[in-house]
Amino acid sequence: MKRFSIRGLLAGARRSRHAVVAAKAAASSVPALVALLLFAAAATFSLFSLGSFHSPGAAAGDGGDVAAAACDAARGRGEWVRDAGAAPYYTNATCGFIQEYQNCMKHARPSLEFLRWRWRPGGAGGEGCEPLGRFDAARFFRLVRGKSMLFVGDSLASSHVTSLMCALSQVEAPARSRDAAAGFEHWRFPAHGFAVAYFWTPFQVRWRLTRGPPEAVGPERQGEVFAGPSDLHLDEPDERWTSAAMAHDYVVLSASHWFRRPAVYYQHGHVVGCHDCGDSNITAILKPEHAQRAAFRTVLGAMARLDGFNGTAILRTVAPTHYENGGWFDGGECTATRPVDETEDGAPEMAATEAEFYRAQVEEFTAAARRGNGAQARLRLMDVTRMMLLRPDGHPDRHGHGGGEHDGFEIDCLHWCLPGAIDAWNDLLLQMIGSSST
Repeated sequence: MKRFSIRGLLAGARRSRHAVVAAKAAASSVPALVALLLFAAAATFSLFSLGSFHSPGAAAGDGGDVAAAACDAARGRGEWVRDAGAAPYYTNATCGFIQEYQNCMKHARPSLEFLRWRWRPGGAGGEGCEPLGRFDAARFFRLVRGKSMLFVGDSLASSHVTSLMCALSQVEAPARSRDAAAGFEHWRFPAHGFAVAYFWTPFQVRWRLTRGPPEAVGPERQGEVFAGPSDLHLDEPDERWTSAAMAHDYVVLSASHWFRRPAVYYQHGHVVGCHDCGDSNITAILKPEHAQRAAFRTVLGAMARLDGFNGTAILRTVAPTHYENGGWFDGGECTATRPVDETEDGAPEMAATEAEFYRAQVEEFTAAARRGNGAQARLRLMDVTRMMLLRPDGHPDRHGHGGGEHDGFEIDCLHWCLPGAIDAWNDLLLQMIGSSST
């Protein structure tokens, strides 16, 4: 698998290195004629500058000055700076919501150095910018009183919810409930008039297990979905969560990694291709990045024009994996002990498919925001890709479980320790909500 460096992306030039496989998924190399016909606007995959896209917080016409734009945390530019006195917002002793696979403190991670870093936004080196303000739960509650937030996505979206719930629970313990039939998990903070919902979906568009029940399955059957294949209706948003979105003031969207998995793709109710689906009757092969682009185009377009939704839709970009010397289940590891310093370590690299996922998210977001100009829904971009690419030290590696508890998946370089690096996503979320409230 090719991997792209951030420096290479910025320069618009491809480079390759030794294959580092994040998931064992075969992809056929037949000509992508069908993909070109179905996704004409997505068919060209020349690389792009990560700095060439504006976050909604600094969109054209906002009137912000150049200095303010350069320090816009949502743009994804900046560096991690060490804060020796930093303390986590919570620990596994003060928050009971942390799941085993991300509980690095419980499972004896040898050093807590990964908790001593803060994100400083800005251009190269972040000159002139202050580190991102620390999450203030009391201020967050003041800003969201009387409101609600929906998170939609996969296990990384679940980790984001858990991180936020742990941080907020230091002020008020939430009431937690599940609606298994509808697929939602709910968290309520009655003293502060705030509610959070989480809907698990690896694809966001309408989908089901190809050899499963007619409806989509829930997170308890992730293993079956991982084995696949799944049927993905790329032009149909999943109404189970889009209909619920109208009742929320904020909707945080994410998910990309599952598009690597085997799938059969549909448009207008008809099969248009597949990826690693094992069906000899389907001759059109579509790459995962084509499918992911089409799905995000559908979902973002739906949110931009969703009748009855007067809130803000936030797209959080892909968080890269950091497997080295192998991949899932075959010896891959992530043993880094500090963030990447580009001035010392050189430009980090991102798997080629993840780079294309990121490209598609940003381009489709930009297109949806442009098409939705004047729509009631407000689209915002939370660009975390580069900041997380610089954190190979933030994953559980071997410290996200007890010995032998993961059925062979012993090393995790996809998910993130909690507390940990992704707590900065809540710093970003607070800044975005605060800026939209002023």
